[in-house]
Amino acid sequence: MSKGHHLTLWQVFRAPAAIAALSLFGLVAALLGDGVWDAVGALALASSVAATVWALATRRR
Repeated sequence: MSKGHHLTLWQVFRAPAAIAALSLFGLVAALLGDGVWDAVGALALASSVAATVWALATRRR
């Protein structure tokens, strides 16, 4: 990181917090709901996996 470029705490943890919230929503939806809620929960959980794969594929070296 170059000098003079500082990230705030919110900038650092914004994406991980969103992924955690989406994962928690997916777990609760899949556990408490039936039918459509199972699909919604699976999609919410799959989005965290997709975000991880995307981050690893596009990371800077």
